[in-house]
Amino acid sequence: MIDYTVEPKSRKDLRTLANILRKHLGLQDCIYVPIVELLDILPELFDDFNYEIVPDTELGKNVHAETDVRTGYIKIKESVYERACAGEGRDRMTIAHELGHYFTFCFCGFKLQRNFGKADVPTYRQPEWQAKCFAGEFMVPEKLVRNMSINEISEKCGVSYDAAKIQYKYISKR
Repeated sequence: MIDYTVEPKSRKDLRTLANILRKHLGLQDCIYVPIVELLDILPELFDDFNYEIVPDTELGKNVHAETDVRTGYIKIKESVYERACAGEGRDRMTIAHELGHYFTFCFCGFKLQRNFGKADVPTYRQPEWQAKCFAGEFMVPEKLVRNMSINEISEKCGVSYDAAKIQYKYISKR
């Protein structure tokens, strides 16, 4: 069940946000986003951004990272960070996903609402979907991968095969 909802954001809205951020960071033509290195640059560009690599025991068993949307503070499990440093696509996407939470909530100020009634929430109002979508659009920019196969996207963008497949599906629809 979804505990929180957010303002509606389409994939197009999140793609626009990802492209604006890539341009601001000088990454508009960069196929492989240096996501780990960005963690050290972002505090210099955004006053309220900060992160910490924490022991794996500090976060829950199934929690790879978390973003405090009140403070913009991101915690990343040490094992996730180390695998991202080694180029592991899933862990690189985990970091991009947390940046999605930061940029959609903390930086852009999207509204977060409690879902007390436990009503069904449309996908485009789910914070996890929005962060996942942002991560895909940020890490796999359509204009740079349009004519690539799923395997090429995965390899060149440094994302998992599953993430490449999802982006490929949306790109090939357009």
